[in-house]
This record gives sequence, structure tokens and C-alpha cells, in this order.
Amino acid sequence: MQTKEVFLQKYFGYSEFRNGQAELVEQLLAGGSVIAVMPTGAGKSLCYQLPALMLEGLTLVVSPLISLMKDQVRGLKERGIEAAYLSSGMSKQEYGAAVYAARNNKCKLLYVSPERLQNEQFKAFVSELKIALVVVDEAHCIVRWGESFRPAYLSIRPFLDSLPGQPLVAAFTATATPAVRREIICTLALEKPLELVAGFDRSNLTFRVEKPMVKRRFLRGWLPEQNGCGIIYCATQRQTEDVYNDLNAWGYPAGRYHAGLTMEERQRNQNAFIQNELRFMVATNAFGMGIDKPDVRFVLHYTLPLDVEGYYQEAGRAGRDGLPAECVLLFERRDVMQQRQLLEYSCEQRECSTEEKKTWLTNAYQKLRDMEGYCFTKGCLRKYLLSYFGQETDESCGNCSNCRR
Repeated sequence: MQTKEVFLQKYFGYSEFRNGQAELVEQLLAGGSVIAVMPTGAGKSLCYQLPALMLEGLTLVVSPLISLMKDQVRGLKERGIEAAYLSSGMSKQEYGAAVYAARNNKCKLLYVSPERLQNEQFKAFVSELKIALVVVDEAHCIVRWGESFRPAYLSIRPFLDSLPGQPLVAAFTATATPAVRREIICTLALEKPLELVAGFDRSNLTFRVEKPMVKRRFLRGWLPEQNGCGIIYCATQRQTEDVYNDLNAWGYPAGRYHAGLTMEERQRNQNAFIQNELRFMVATNAFGMGIDKPDVRFVLHYTLPLDVEGYYQEAGRAGRDGLPAECVLLFERRDVMQQRQLLEYSCEQRECSTEEKKTWLTNAYQKLRDMEGYCFTKGCLRKYLLSYFGQETDESCGNCSNCRR
């Protein structure tokens, strides 16, 4: 039997594994489950794609975004690996071809959304197949009190229980505190999983907090100093439109991305940004999950994010190529009030009991205070972020805006 190193070279073109990859691959090949926290760019996809090639049967990947599924499947096919995805936007012929491939052992990985696991027809279909491994990507979406919570993720465990046999389970995410990891393990009922945290430190990223009197004025003076492309995150659709209009008025080729646009326009703008037809993308947090663009030179947050997890995940979209990149956060006092109002509105929209809403809002307020604490710490910004995720260090980075003062 060929070794994992042979598959690594043959299909992925690497001569050795990155930090943590070999341990995760070995655990899955040995028949154990895993939960892995790996920062953006650390190669988490390979940790389940390679075992999928070596295990007997189909690997089912639960992924939250159609665009992410498409990117993954396209990348796998370019490597000569047969893969498919299922989505409601597919034609009848496309859907049928994907089902045929899975049913007839002509693909090793099948990507689906968590909502599809609730579909009775789909459950009947997969009950006929040999499922070797179920991968839960962006596993932090399973956490009830998290801002990224997606209710359909709670259907994963019942779905697993409905399958004949017991497939392996692998959960992956880029950012998760110890408490989040515990909830993922509990909700998915993982038994003695290998829990691997590959480290949160991204040494090529420079972190910076600015408190300008007028953000718009700061942005106009700061942008001419930047080289390459970047993402500007805004809190609301209206703010996104305002900043987008400013950039275009100042002569910068910029796109926009938020839930108020049609899916076609969002996809068009995303593709233009990835292909460097647009230098900047102005967006809400609806943009970015799974975006495969390694050369983003900066991520600027125009408004205080709701929590440290979301901030670090979005900031981590800078510098995925390993080259220097900057992560800038603009803060003003009224940001806190604006975000509290957004949290309160979001809480009211949640379909749960009054007590559950109260618990959710209490947790959300604490997360917002932690994010505010990042803006006011006088210590190293990198140390603050790493400590939040449970990775303690005595060393200051010497490179963030606080260390440089």
C-alpha cells in the first residue's frame, strides 16, 4: 500500500507535511476522529483531502458556502482528484451527474451544505453509499451563541446517527477558543478525538489600531501609501455603500459585497477581485469565507468588529502567501453603541426562548467588550490576540502599533 507521503507528493506536489498535518492524517487513517484549529493558510483542507484518497469509501464534506464548495472541487479536479458538490442552484443534469459519480465510486469527495443533511431524499441516497469520513468545515458555525452560528449545523449529529455504520468525523475551523472547541466536541459527540491546535500566530501580519477623528479622512490619506490589493470591512450595508462610493470617487477600482446585492452581482464582484480586475473590495462580513486569494496585502476594519474570533478570521485573509501584510482597525467610541444595537436586533430575530436570547446577548456583550479591550490594551496586540485563543507567550512582537510606539 502506498504511504501518505507518496500521496502527498503525487496529488499535492509537496515533499513534506506542514505543522500538524501529518498527525491529523495519521489519526484519520488509523480510524480516529479529529478536531483541528488551523489558521488561514495552514493547509487544513489537505488534512482531510489526502485521507479521503486513501480511505475506502466516500468522504462527505459539510461546507457552509456554495462558492467555497465550487472552489474546493475545482482545485481538486485540477489535481486529478475526482470530486463533486450538490447545491440547489445546479441544473437537473449537473445534479444527476454528481449523484451518479458518488453512487458509482467515481468521486472520492462530495461537498454539501448542512441544510442538505435535513433533506429526506438526500439521506436516503447516502444511506446506500459507504461513507468513510464526514468532514465538518468551518465547525465554529455549530456554536449556538457564536455570531457565525448556523442552525443547520445542529443537524449534523442526527444525520451521523442515521447513517449505517459509523463513519469517521473530522471538524476543522480557523479560529476557536477552548470553550468553542469543547462545544464542538460535545455537539458532534466526538469520542476521544485528536484535538490539535496548530497555533494562531501569523508572524507576517502587522496589527495596528487607529483612532482617527474622522475615519473617511484617515482612509483617504492612508490608501495612497498602500501597495497591492486589500479588503475593507464595514459593519452595515449602508456603510459599505458609502465607503465604496468614496473609493470610486477618489479614483480607486473597488468592488462591493453585501447581502443587499443580488447573488449575481456579488459573484461578479468577487471574481473580479480574485482576478485582480478590482484592487479593493468593500464588504460586510458576508464576504471572505473560503476566498482563495493569497496576495491580499491589507485588511482594514472600518468599524469595530463584534468579536475577536470574527476579527481574527477576517484579518487572517491578508498575507496568505506568507509575505508581509497589514491588519488595521479603525476605532471610535460610537462603534460600540452601533454594534450593541446590531446585537440587540440580531437577538430579537433569533428563534429561541426568552431565556436563551438573554444568555446569547450576555455572551455577545462580553465578546464585544473583549474586542473593545483589544483596541485599548497598551500591550502587544499580537499577544492580546494569541492569549484570547489560549496561546500564551511572554514575548512581544515588536511590530504592532503598540510595540512601535
